[in-house]
Amino acid sequence: MKCRQNPTALKAGGFAVSERYPNSILPEELELFPYFLAWGMRETGLIGPEDEPTRMQLLIADWLDHEAGGASITAAFREASKSYIAGWSALHRLSLDPVNEKVLLTGATAKKPQEVSDWMQKTVNSLDLFEPLRPRRDQRQSVIAWDVGPSSIDQAPSCRVSGILSPGLTGSRATFILPDDVENESNSITLLKQMRLASIFNELVAILKVPAPGQMPRAIRVLGTPHIETSLYLELSRNRGYRIRYFPARYPDPNSENDWECYEGNLCPQLVDEIKEHPWLIGMPTDPERFPEEVLLDKELKGTRAWVQLQYQLNCRLSTAEKYPCRLGDLLVMGLDGKALPELLAWSGGQEQRIQDLQCVGLGSDRFYHRPVMQGGWLPRSEVWRTAMAIDPSARGRDEMGWCILAELNGNVFLLDWGGTQAGFEDETLALLCEKAKQWGVQVVLPEPNYGGGMFNAILLPHMQRIYPNCSILGPDEVPWSTAQKEVRIVNTVAPLVQQHRLVVNEARIQSEWEEAERDQETGHQRTLMFQLSRVTTDRNCLQWIDRLDALAIGCAWFEASTAQDQKKATDQRNQEKLQAVIEAIHDESGRGIEALALGLPLNGYRGGRAVGGLKRR
Repeated sequence: MKCRQNPTALKAGGFAVSERYPNSILPEELELFPYFLAWGMRETGLIGPEDEPTRMQLLIADWLDHEAGGASITAAFREASKSYIAGWSALHRLSLDPVNEKVLLTGATAKKPQEVSDWMQKTVNSLDLFEPLRPRRDQRQSVIAWDVGPSSIDQAPSCRVSGILSPGLTGSRATFILPDDVENESNSITLLKQMRLASIFNELVAILKVPAPGQMPRAIRVLGTPHIETSLYLELSRNRGYRIRYFPARYPDPNSENDWECYEGNLCPQLVDEIKEHPWLIGMPTDPERFPEEVLLDKELKGTRAWVQLQYQLNCRLSTAEKYPCRLGDLLVMGLDGKALPELLAWSGGQEQRIQDLQCVGLGSDRFYHRPVMQGGWLPRSEVWRTAMAIDPSARGRDEMGWCILAELNGNVFLLDWGGTQAGFEDETLALLCEKAKQWGVQVVLPEPNYGGGMFNAILLPHMQRIYPNCSILGPDEVPWSTAQKEVRIVNTVAPLVQQHRLVVNEARIQSEWEEAERDQETGHQRTLMFQLSRVTTDRNCLQWIDRLDALAIGCAWFEASTAQDQKKATDQRNQEKLQAVIEAIHDESGRGIEALALGLPLNGYRGGRAVGGLKRR
C-alpha cells in the first residue's frame, strides 16, 4: 500500500478522501491523512525522500482517517508508533481548519501528551508548510496550551494537554480529543479504579463542542494497548458505541478460538483478507519492516506469556477461571496480631462476609476479600501453633528478596506478614529480617534451599545471633524442595490451600502493601503478593516478579511436610502402643488377654482379674 498514488486510486484502495475546508493551509494532495503522514515523515527525516511509511503505519493512518467524526479506538501492539501517528493526526486537523479546531491531548498522566505537544510545536516551527500555524506574540505558546496563528479568539487553546484523571481535564472545550494510552495497570488495578476511569469518558463526550456547519466533525480518537484482561477498551467498544480496530504484532490463527475470537470481529480487515488468501502468514509478523521475526522474538522472550498476549497480540480473552487457579476471594482475611490464633474458621461467600473497604486486585469477578466465620475460641502463642519465616534470597538487581512469616494451627496456614526488597544482602536488610522474626516470635527460618548451597544461611546467621538468638535457621537439607519448574511448584503448593479456604491472611498487611504499591506507579502493584497470587499460572515466566509468592510457597511446603511428618510420628506411636498391648495380653497370667485377642475385644479392659472358661472369677 503506497502513498504515491493519486487520490482517486487511494480511495479505491480503502482510504477515505477528506473534504476541502475553506481555512485549510494544506495543498489538495495532502488533505488525505496517509499522504500527509508520509510527507511529514519524509520532511522530518524519519524516512528517506523516496521511502514510504511501513504498511502497518499506513493501515493505522487509514483507520484514523476512515471516518472524520464519531468515537473510535485504535488498539495496536506496543511500539507501533501510535503516539507518533496521533501527533501527526492532530497537526492534520489543525492544518485543515486552523481557525476553529481545538485539540485536546490526554493520557494516563500529562507526561506523554506534553511530549507529543512539544514535538508538535517544534514541527510547526521547523517546517515551512506550517508557517501560517506559528503563534503570534499575543497568543498562548506554552507546551500545555498553545494557539495556532489563524485561530479564533476563544477560551479554549488550539492545543491543550491534560492527564486523564486531572481536575483540569474539563477546563475548556475541544473539537478533537486524543486519549493516548490512558489505561495502565496503576489506574486500572481494581474494579473501583476501572469504573472511575470509564466514567471519565462521559466527561470527554461533554467536552466536545457542538458541531457547526462548515467545520470538521467532532471526534474522539482513543489509542492504546490493553494492560489488563478487563480492559477499558472492551467496555468502550461493547457498551459505549466506540468503534474499535485491532492491529496485533503477529497474524493470528483463525482456527484457534482463543487467538481469533478475542478480536470479536474487529481485527483489521486487510489482515483478515491476507490470512484467508495466504494461510502461511499465520504467526508471522504483521509489521516486518520495523519488527521482523528476530526482533519480536527478543521482545517476547523478555516478557511473560500473558504480557505478550496483552501487549503484542492484544488478546484480553484469558480464561481467569481455568488459567488462574488462585482467587483472592477464596482467602480468609482477618485481623491477626500474632498473639493468638483462632481455633476453627469457616469460609463464607455471603454478602455480609465481603470486605467492602479493602482494595482487591483480583481478575474478572474476583473483586472481594472475605472474612471468615468464627467457630471456636482463640489459642495464645504459647499453645501448640508454630511460626516460621520463609525467605527467597536475591542479590541486588531486578529481582526482590521476598519473605513471608507464617503460622500453622489445626490445618490452617496463617499469613501474618510479608514483604520484599531489591536492596540485596545489605546489613540493614538482614537486620530487618531478624527484627521481623523477633516481632512475630518466629521459631525457624526457612531460606530457599536452592540458593548458594547454604551461603545465605551463613550471611544471615551473625545478625540472627545478635538480634534474636532464640530462632534457628534450617539448612538446605532440612527445607523441602522440588526440582519441578518454579511456577508449577508454586501452584501445586499454594493453590490447594487457597481453594480449600485454608490460607488465612492478615488484613492490615494487605492494606499496607496496597498503600506501598500506590507510591510506585510503574511496578508497585506487580511486586505485591496479592497481585502475584491472583495471576500465577503454570506457564513458565508467567510473572515478571514472583519472589514474594515463592517465599509463601516455601513456607507452605515446609508446614505441609512438617504436618505430614508429625502425622507419621503419631501413627508410628499408635502402632507401637498397639503392639505393646498385644505383647502384654499374651503374657497376661489371668488368660483374659488371650481371650480378648481371640474374641477381638479391646485390650485395654481385661486387666485386673482372673478368667476361667471365659468367666471372671469373683
